[in-house]
Amino acid sequence: MNFAIKVVQPSDFSSVDAIAQFQTEIEHVLQSGADIILVDLKQITSITSASFIVLVKGLKALLAPERQLVICSMNEQVRILFELTGLDEVFKLFADRDEAHQYLQPSNKVEVLKSKSEVPKAKPSVSTLKLAG
Repeated sequence: MNFAIKVVQPSDFSSVDAIAQFQTEIEHVLQSGADIILVDLKQITSITSASFIVLVKGLKALLAPERQLVICSMNEQVRILFELTGLDEVFKLFADRDEAHQYLQPSNKVEVLKSKSEVPKAKPSVSTLKLAG
């Protein structure tokens, strides 16, 4: 069985606009029918409660057992916050993309979203999501 993996790599969580952009990217990927969302936090140096909320909402939207949201490439400070909040027990966390891809095999289709230009301008509504299963 092949899974569609989509990678979201936020570059900033320091402002409300940046977090809103991240939420839009997650919603867009959910609506595209991705089986697996890989959130690469390589460029993130700190994380806020609003960022955690977006991650948890994304995870809750992937209710089907064959769909998942996984996270990789956290720095030590961000990892500690995941541990303190207990979210390290909720999410599958990986050291880097390679480790995540090894875990997620056999997957052969990966689409990376890096820039705002690749995400539709209009914010999709979470209530309009159509999930398989």
